[in-house]
Amino acid sequence: MSATSSWIAFFTAIGVGTVIAAVLSRWSVISNHRQNWINALRDDLAAYLKEIDSYHYRVSKLNAVSGQEAALAAIDKVQETKDAALLVYRRILLRLNMTEDQHVKLGEALKALLCNEGDFAGVEDVDEVIALSRRVLKREWAVTKYGILTPIVLSLKTPLKEMWDKSA
Repeated sequence: MSATSSWIAFFTAIGVGTVIAAVLSRWSVISNHRQNWINALRDDLAAYLKEIDSYHYRVSKLNAVSGQEAALAAIDKVQETKDAALLVYRRILLRLNMTEDQHVKLGEALKALLCNEGDFAGVEDVDEVIALSRRVLKREWAVTKYGILTPIVLSLKTPLKEMWDKSA
C-alpha cells in the first residue's frame, strides 16, 4: 500500500467518523427537544382538563346563584375560568401538528369540551380526549425513540406482540 492510499484511507475514516458524530449529535438534540415538547403537551392537556372542570363547575354554580350582584360576580368567575381554558387550549393547538389525523381529532375533541356550555363536561367527551391524548403522546414518544425508523418499528411491534401474547 502506498503512502498516498494510506493518507486517503486516513482522511476518509476521519470524514466518515465526523459525519456519523454529527448525525448522532443532531439526533440527540432533536430527541431532547421532542421529549420537552411531549412533556409540555402532556402538562397542557392536564391543565386544560382541570380548567374545563372548573369552568363547568362555575357554570353550574352560576345557575344556582340568586341576586343580581352575586350573578355578576359569578359571571365574571365563569369568564375568567373560560379565558384560562382558552389560553391552554390555544397553547395545545400551537403544539399539535395540523396535518396529522390524530392531532386534528384531538384538537376537535378539545374544542368540543370548550364549546359545551352545560353544567358539566360529559364523561364520554373527557374520556375521548384522554384516549386521543394517550394515542398522540404514545406515537410521539415512539417517534422520539425510533426517529425515521418509527413506521418500520411500529409495523413490526404489533405482530410480534400478538405472537408473544399467543405463546404466553
